[in-house]
Amino acid sequence: MRMNKELIHKFTRMALVVLMGGMTTTSCIFTADNAAINGEATDDVANGGKAIIVLSDIHVVAPELVNTENTDDGTNEPKLLQYSAEILEQVVGNALKAKPDLVLITGDLTEGGDLASHKQVVSTLSKLRTEGIKVAVIPGNHDINHGTTPTTPQQFAELYKDMGYDMAYAKDEASLSYVCEPFDGLVLLCIDTATGSIADASLAWLLDEADKAREKGKQVVALQHHNLVEHYDGHSTLQTRYILNNYEEVGKKMMKHGIHLVMTGHTHVNDIAQYKTEADSLIDLETGSLLAYPNAWRNIKVNSNFTKWDVSTEYVKQIPSVADVQKLSYQLYMNHLPSIVKNNADVLWPTLDGHRSMLTEAELSENIIPTTIEEFREWFAAGMSEKMCQTFMMHFEGNEGKNPKAVALVDEVREQLVGMFSKRLAEYNAPEEKTAALTLFVGAYYDEIFKPIMESMLTDTNQLKEPKNKSVTDDLNTVLRLGRK
Repeated sequence: MRMNKELIHKFTRMALVVLMGGMTTTSCIFTADNAAINGEATDDVANGGKAIIVLSDIHVVAPELVNTENTDDGTNEPKLLQYSAEILEQVVGNALKAKPDLVLITGDLTEGGDLASHKQVVSTLSKLRTEGIKVAVIPGNHDINHGTTPTTPQQFAELYKDMGYDMAYAKDEASLSYVCEPFDGLVLLCIDTATGSIADASLAWLLDEADKAREKGKQVVALQHHNLVEHYDGHSTLQTRYILNNYEEVGKKMMKHGIHLVMTGHTHVNDIAQYKTEADSLIDLETGSLLAYPNAWRNIKVNSNFTKWDVSTEYVKQIPSVADVQKLSYQLYMNHLPSIVKNNADVLWPTLDGHRSMLTEAELSENIIPTTIEEFREWFAAGMSEKMCQTFMMHFEGNEGKNPKAVALVDEVREQLVGMFSKRLAEYNAPEEKTAALTLFVGAYYDEIFKPIMESMLTDTNQLKEPKNKSVTDDLNTVLRLGRK
């Protein structure tokens, strides 16, 4: 059975990557020095505090570029691209009524990276600037040198010159990163991670700027597109392109230089994760996409010395063209999920197909493994799409650990995977004793490989693999307390 065990090990790893490939209680938040706090409300805006709105992944498509044949609700596109300009217009209208002190956007301002769409974003955001509301943006992976008519870094900086770059008192010569102080006492490191990484020289420059600010008694907070903390155990392996390259090393350096909060986006998930050690911590406050379920953004109230951040979550619920935005977004993503399985199957198929000989050595039919990539796509999508849908939607919504259905999914996915494989064995008349042994291996490897990751995601707990440092955070409404060291 050694060969069978190796096969099942490969098979379950493959299934895990497919399951997570498209995508992650009552909270206890910790300060930077790891001291517990209560989730009390912050009511300091009237007493010198500030109101901040955070948006992410707005993915605007200029109206003249919208192809409704490719973006309507009958396709597999999960974002509301055809309504992107209208959605941003409405959120900006809400901001004009709320009159925050600052609006931050953590990248992916456009879908295609074209000048027309960037100009559409600038035109809408300019309404905030006209009313004296400060705006700071950073590029995401969709914004620079992306698409068929790419925008250059120089064009980006010029287009958004009044939206962060005008406030910058220091700019990185090698990237679009900059440092600004929108309010006296709060310094923002606005970091260009459009390529998924930060060059060593740029990181050194940013950390030096952080040190200078801290020496003057400033609070320093970072803003970037890619996640800097794993939002569930296994995040960096299963969703590599969504988390910063060398995230662990960069995160530790940031903590060492007094940075304990980073605001991110990219994954389209509302999640707050924390990397903790016994002496320190780094909080990654991720905001979902306005265009993808559940269509969220953040309201933040900050006290006058920028140590207490009261975070709440708001949603786009309707626009003139759509009576129920979240319902439509939900439907779009449900339509999209099977394509995630099939797309990942294309990548994983060669490995699976290459181990077909293991079945022969175990005196079993090679056809237990689907014989073509087309068959494999359909088989796996048919078997796992329902559980994937549930997993994705709960992860996107946030606070999975408060949802009893999410916790139950950990074992339900195991049963589904074992059941799929058992049925396949039965269809090809595998001997009963070998069927029992192989399905036992599937279950055992699920417990070894899948379960820790599923538990981390669906109980909304990161660092579960390090019990002393594990962190559970309310993803939607909470208070973050930062130190000043």
